[in-house]
Amino acid sequence: MKLVILTGMPASGKSTLAAKISKRFGLPILEKDALKEELFDTLGFENYPRKRQLDHAANAIVLKAAESLMKANVSLLIDNNFDTQSAERLDQLLEKYSCDAITLFLGGNADVFYERYVERDVRHMRHLGHVLQDHYPPKEGESHDYTMTRDEFAEKFEKRGMGSFKCRGERIDIDATYPEKVDVDAVLDRLAAFMNE
Repeated sequence: MKLVILTGMPASGKSTLAAKISKRFGLPILEKDALKEELFDTLGFENYPRKRQLDHAANAIVLKAAESLMKANVSLLIDNNFDTQSAERLDQLLEKYSCDAITLFLGGNADVFYERYVERDVRHMRHLGHVLQDHYPPKEGESHDYTMTRDEFAEKFEKRGMGSFKCRGERIDIDATYPEKVDVDAVLDRLAAFMNE
């Protein structure tokens, strides 16, 4: 049984790469952002602390679902940015179910990621619950626009220690500053060796 962990900076192309990996190896994807969107639409949020609670809830659901798949001896892919506490829980699951893991970390130039992140939000390319910070759904007639500042981006992402995530197994760092320049075939070949194909 194998676990592929895809993590890294926002707007680094994780979801696109996850889809390619899933297709190549037939892996189910557990994607925290997709779960968050379901929680946003079902429960909404009235303030930023409540939004953070939904983020933690989605993270807990990812880990619970991962455990169910591991228990059934099913290999999988997780697309998520784990915090330290979650990494500890993930390590426990890997040991308990004798699951081999590999982490792909998409990093690079944070300024470029910030610019791409803002452009994505300005163009409404993501679920609105990710964009709005204070409440969701928006009230009638209310603007759907919110532009995160560079300092907010650093506080929410860079300073949370995303780059230091480590759990059992190998970690491969990939420069995804420009996702179109990532050698996807080389990544898939490396994963094929990990998957024993």
